[in-house]
Amino acid sequence: MKKIKIKSLSSEVKTEIYNYIKKNFDGTNIKLPTEDEFADILGVSRVTIRTALNELASDGIIFRKQGRGTFINPQAVTMKVQFNPVVLFKEMIMQSGYTPSVDILGYEEIKPDKETAGKLGINENDNIIMAKKVFYADKKPCVYCEDYFSKEIFRKDSDLVYLKDYKESIFDFIYTYSGRKISWDRVEILTVTNHDKKDLNTYFHCEDKLKSFLLLEGINFDQEDRPVIFAKEYIDTNYICFNSIRKK
Repeated sequence: MKKIKIKSLSSEVKTEIYNYIKKNFDGTNIKLPTEDEFADILGVSRVTIRTALNELASDGIIFRKQGRGTFINPQAVTMKVQFNPVVLFKEMIMQSGYTPSVDILGYEEIKPDKETAGKLGINENDNIIMAKKVFYADKKPCVYCEDYFSKEIFRKDSDLVYLKDYKESIFDFIYTYSGRKISWDRVEILTVTNHDKKDLNTYFHCEDKLKSFLLLEGINFDQEDRPVIFAKEYIDTNYICFNSIRKK
């Protein structure tokens, strides 16, 4: 495990502990180190550790038992892809047993429609960027993404040419050239077919049949709770299936 560089973000700690769980779970030993032990390992405060563990407990990844300690939920760990922890599509594809790759199809400057402008908190007359990319599982298309964000967040218009260098994460691109770090998102889960959105045929090669996709429409917010990216992600569930632990 590595030292945490951004100590104020419990999400960084949550991700590191989650990776620790995935790496060390052997099916028998399900008890985790104490809060103090995690604090020493990661170089952060016990309060930060407690916050991260509470979030993992809310996600169903771990159980916290009074006076006994913190335990891994074996059912959660053995799931291929869980919906609650936020991971990149590359990691989801790997967790599903495939070799991932990605192509950036390009970007264009457009005017937003009423819905997109509302999601981003901007005017319909403002210019936005629409970026497109496709993720592949064993070289077969499995996810098509459309990302919409305001052109005004960048320091220089010329920075957009570097988008091609950030194939796996548009979050890193946004942070590098605007200084706005994505901290959380709000996602609406929908379904759509290639008859509803015709250009899906181009990316998934399914013109000759009716095909359904999982559609995640998400608004990504920065550290000051400002909307930065409106994303539409079309997922072929033949390759990526989501699971969720629900506590009663």
